[in-house]
Amino acid sequence: MMDEGYGGPAVEGKKAPLDLAHLERQTMGDESLRRDVMALFDEQMNAVRAGLAEADEDERRQLAHRLAGSARALGAFALAEGASRLEAAPSSDAAAKRLLELIEETAAFIARHVR
Repeated sequence: MMDEGYGGPAVEGKKAPLDLAHLERQTMGDESLRRDVMALFDEQMNAVRAGLAEADEDERRQLAHRLAGSARALGAFALAEGASRLEAAPSSDAAAKRLLELIEETAAFIARHVR
């Protein structure tokens, strides 16, 4: 089943964490490029996951800003939105917690559908 809003399969009745059609366009259908880009994105998500707990507000803002841009470019729009929320409110533990949840959801989706 294709989800029209995200171009990828629906996940438990929700939109997929990654718009596969968008990713396909961004990588021009090149499977090798897609794998390379997704490996870099995985590294970035892991760095944010690892660094968020110990980061001060400025570091949280920077981590969130970079992740939001990358996520948006690859079609991980919910993750980009979560990162943007933390960027706007870097002292919010709720926003940080939600961003970590979105990272987990996105990473699990990528592991199942993109590799």
